[in-house]
Amino acid sequence: MASHSLADAPDLTPKEPHPLDIPVPVRWTDLDAYGHVNNAAVVRLLEEARIAAFWQPPAEQLELGAPQPPAALPVSGAGSALSTVIASQRIEYARPLGHRRDGVIVRLWLSRIGGASLSIDYLVLTRDDPEGTAPYARARTVVVLIDAESGAPVRLDQETRDRLQQFSGEPQRFRD
Repeated sequence: MASHSLADAPDLTPKEPHPLDIPVPVRWTDLDAYGHVNNAAVVRLLEEARIAAFWQPPAEQLELGAPQPPAALPVSGAGSALSTVIASQRIEYARPLGHRRDGVIVRLWLSRIGGASLSIDYLVLTRDDPEGTAPYARARTVVVLIDAESGAPVRLDQETRDRLQQFSGEPQRFRD
């Protein structure tokens, strides 16, 4: 009989080319009655990392010093011709995460670059485990680029695909 333990799943954190390690604060309000980060708050941690890694701030914010995302997609906020939607999200929680004043590190990489979509894999780590030997959670989000007006999927251009390739890595395995 096959084991379904997360401990049995290999750590498939890509070593090459380059995953992105995004620091994300853990807020006191992220905690639930048990004193650990609530499952819904983990979704927010992943979202914060994804935005920091991929979403371009408007030009006026860049001029004011907003950080340029390391893997910028050709989309930005309201009024942009391109938008993104979440097609699916999967999260496996490995162990409870308490409040951490030093926050977490969300390690992310692209496990698939499709025609109009991206699969983003994540590990939620802490600074005392930079190798990712005991992640708190593993996740995958499928993001689709769409035309903001029509809602139709928009294919990634070759220049963007080439730029994003440096952040690609092997997909994680999840429990069944």
